[in-house]
Amino acid sequence: MSNLGGRRVLDLNWVESWARLVNEDRVLPVIGRFFTVRFVLGIDETDFLCEVRRGKIERISEGLVPSDMGYEFALRAPSTAWMKFSQKVPPPMFNDIWAMAHPLHKQLHIEGNQKPFWQNMRALTWMLALMREV
Repeated sequence: MSNLGGRRVLDLNWVESWARLVNEDRVLPVIGRFFTVRFVLGIDETDFLCEVRRGKIERISEGLVPSDMGYEFALRAPSTAWMKFSQKVPPPMFNDIWAMAHPLHKQLHIEGNQKPFWQNMRALTWMLALMREV
């Protein structure tokens, strides 16, 4: 997360900082040993393609090109929602992706092939929770 005129910005630097935390985590290689997927983390109009292999983020790229369309699923939300989600103690309805995606709240949209999403739910939620340490 960087500051732009006193405003927090979720940009490539922030996403890369999160990826470093994910890759340094000691739990993810255990619970994510079968978590190999390409997914999109959407923040406002910007998509970040995350390539995960065995619970570690191997590559992150900003923006999608036609060759990147082989991702499995996408998690898209406004930056205001991701900023609330990534607080040390998030406010109600931003404490997990289920609350953010709830039909009454509609902050997070889960798109694409949901099979790998559900198969790796534990590792994915652990990975996303590490956003709170960036």
